Amino acid sequence: MGDGFRWGRFALMLVPSLVAMTILATGMAQGMVPVSMALSGRQMRVSVDKLSGHGFALYPGVVRSVDGRRHMVLQLAMRSARMYGLCQSTWVDTPFGRYVLRLATRDHRRPSYVSELGISATSLNADVNFGSLLLNQATGTLNRTLGQTDSGTDYGIGARDFTVREVKVGAWAVMGGSFQVNGLKVELGRDVPACF
Repeated sequence: MGDGFRWGRFALMLVPSLVAMTILATGMAQGMVPVSMALSGRQMRVSVDKLSGHGFALYPGVVRSVDGRRHMVLQLAMRSARMYGLCQSTWVDTPFGRYVLRLATRDHRRPSYVSELGISATSLNADVNFGSLLLNQATGTLNRTLGQTDSGTDYGIGARDFTVREVKVGAWAVMGGSFQVNGLKVELGRDVPACF
């Protein structure tokens, strides 16, 4: 133990996090629970094979991370959606090096459901199909689900219905009024792959 590493302190920090993660995973897998996935000052990757639903809005905004820094983002909001192949991952620095924490559905053929979904995104790649598209809308007139204050911009995109495929998002935060995730798998390790 000459390296000065304190196993007791490490366990004291790690165990509550693992317990909270287990409770979150169990709740998401068994039913509809409020969820907010965000890591302090750390971006995450979110991918979905297919996402379809009702009530979509996209507009520029600003979020503040826990270190007090402000970040320009694309705010994406969806009233309700069905998802296939959900994956969320981020890098975590540990005393043993950099690990990947990954939450993903086991079976990409089974849908998961979300309501009042909000994503604060830094990048977005996807194939989209919008129904009843509205362009150049003031942000105050769009149906937003993030609970953020108005960004002060007068440009946004809205759609009544949407289908999005091959979604890859870099994000600061993912928030859902409720999630129902079928077959959730949680992994943490050096060799765990990121979502993309």
